[in-house]
Amino acid sequence: MTALSKRIAGDDGDPVLQGSGGRTATTADLAATGLSDRIAADDRVALAVADPFEAVRALALLDGRVAAILLLSRSLAPDLVAELADKAGCTLCISDRTLALPGDLCLVPSGEMAGDRTDADAATAWLMTTSGTTGTPKIIPHNLRSLSHSVYRFGPETRPAWGLLYDPTRFAGLQVALQALVGGGRLIVTDPDAGIGAQVAALAEGGCTHLSATPTLWRRVLMTPGHDRLSLQQVTLGGEIADQSTLDALARAFPDARRTHIYASTEAGVGFSVTDGKAGFPETYLGNAPGRIRMDVRDGILWLKPAETALTTGVDGVEIDADGFVNSGDRVAVSDGRVTFLGRENGLINVGGAKVHPETVEAVIRSVPGVALVRVSGKASPVMGALVVAEIQLDAGADKDETRTRVQEACRAKLNREAMPASLRFVEDFEINASGKLVRART
Repeated sequence: MTALSKRIAGDDGDPVLQGSGGRTATTADLAATGLSDRIAADDRVALAVADPFEAVRALALLDGRVAAILLLSRSLAPDLVAELADKAGCTLCISDRTLALPGDLCLVPSGEMAGDRTDADAATAWLMTTSGTTGTPKIIPHNLRSLSHSVYRFGPETRPAWGLLYDPTRFAGLQVALQALVGGGRLIVTDPDAGIGAQVAALAEGGCTHLSATPTLWRRVLMTPGHDRLSLQQVTLGGEIADQSTLDALARAFPDARRTHIYASTEAGVGFSVTDGKAGFPETYLGNAPGRIRMDVRDGILWLKPAETALTTGVDGVEIDADGFVNSGDRVAVSDGRVTFLGRENGLINVGGAKVHPETVEAVIRSVPGVALVRVSGKASPVMGALVVAEIQLDAGADKDETRTRVQEACRAKLNREAMPASLRFVEDFEINASGKLVRART
């Protein structure tokens, strides 16, 4: 299998990676063969690098030269880094953080990766971690082929500039990085510690033409003054349900851009994309899906079998049948020739025995003028088991009382009684995790 460093497209002298502080790396830089003498070909490396520029550079340097790379998010606590590294059988850890590691696990500062070793073409396993909000993340084995099989390769006359707002160690961020580097483009990495305004400004200044983000991140981008400086040719959504109101808002903000929402998961690998501007996907995909994948709906749950699957057999918490179909955990509804996403099976709110999808309630509230972001969760109730509660962040200039009235009217018109929010609370902001997703309140 060809290593990542040998698959990066572009002329040797052209920057293909651009980071904060004026840092750049060319194809030749990322194809460098040097590797520290402290790193051997049979090492299983835990990569815990907080700087996204250095994390991407490390992936290009390590792939094909070590046995495995465990990609660990900058958001993980040091004790969880150590736990996951031990669980994955890692022999050393490369990091730009101060970490107390157990046993014989060697810590190599990220600045000491370069050296004189030149061995390459090892069959490197890429170990991804899920972004679950409870418990220890699952470790899902991939390889470069399974992660990059859907990369679209642009011709030499077209060099898209992809912006990276995600953590590159998470599935969505890694997809953007691989699309840019392997697909013949340029990757613009923003400073994750800067605010969204500074990140949007950096992307605009860097000439970003293609941008991928979760619907939550896109909503934040649209709230940011100066987002109209982005001259986007491609708008991509992923990681969360792409609701119609967000798709419509992006169409208004970037009328010249192609809009795509992507369904994918760490467990199953890349899934499929939808480009018709509508929420969900055509029912015809169930029999003839794009990207050489197969799909099935069983008891309201979407199962899928990608052309290149993750090696999930035997992984705790991942259900895969004898034919290689993976249980996505996403509930869907099929109606009028369309398959729409309702929400995660494990995120249901039990209201007096009725199951309520928070994402469905959020979509209704988000469609109301004046609502920027919304989070719906369950609050324990001794009588009903749980009650639905909604937190709302207003658009700039929106009137709270008017918006409250509109939200209540929309909910009464479009939701069943049990899904009606028992309370509405207005907040200044929401926490977003390393995957660009809204952090869910625990019930």
